[in-house]
Amino acid sequence: EELVMSLETFLGPERNLLSQTKEHCHKLYIKRPILTNEELEKIRHIRLNGFKTKIVSMLFQAGDGKDLQKNLGNLCKEVALAIRQGFSFVILSDRGVDKGHCALPALLAVGAVHHYLVQKALRTRVGIIIESAEPREVHHFALLFGFGADCINPYLAYAAVEYLAQEKELQLSAARAQENYRKALEKGILKILSKMGISTLQSYRGAQIFEALGLGDEVVESCFCGTVSRIGGIGFE
Repeated sequence: EELVMSLETFLGPERNLLSQTKEHCHKLYIKRPILTNEELEKIRHIRLNGFKTKIVSMLFQAGDGKDLQKNLGNLCKEVALAIRQGFSFVILSDRGVDKGHCALPALLAVGAVHHYLVQKALRTRVGIIIESAEPREVHHFALLFGFGADCINPYLAYAAVEYLAQEKELQLSAARAQENYRKALEKGILKILSKMGISTLQSYRGAQIFEALGLGDEVVESCFCGTVSRIGGIGFE
């Protein structure tokens, strides 16, 4: 799988496929799409060759759950505004959770933003990066990539692995343990791609090769448009 498959990502605005210009190459090359904290910071503060990054918070007021759909809509509009302001990359971040603020579920957020931008013909103009405490298992990452994320930073999972190393639960240094965790995720994603007959993450991203269980039509139409949900189920409220 490693010989014939690739997780490489070219992050940034895409150009017209029917023409050939130097701007087609104006992208950030990401060898490994599951970003370390250090790699994310480099992208967060990039000011090179016209690249710039906007951080968009996924937080909303705790206790305001009935307005989940409205909060998702506001998130989508904020990302669209960032694109029109010329930002190359958008980081959807859930850092800052406290007793007064909770985070939109990362998968709902990336799915809603991805489809909103597709409908507005803006999706190819920006790279979407997820900075979230949620993803930890291979399937979580596969879902986020499959519904439109370009890169992911699982900062809480890294912190948990570091904690295990510090508490001597793992007989490894924190840096080695985090690298092993990251490599295991990458191997898991390659295994999923291979079983689907897909050789590159570029082809898998946004492909939505999933079926939903227990999600109502309003959620699917807003966040997972086109995904089959045979038995229906839960709505936003």
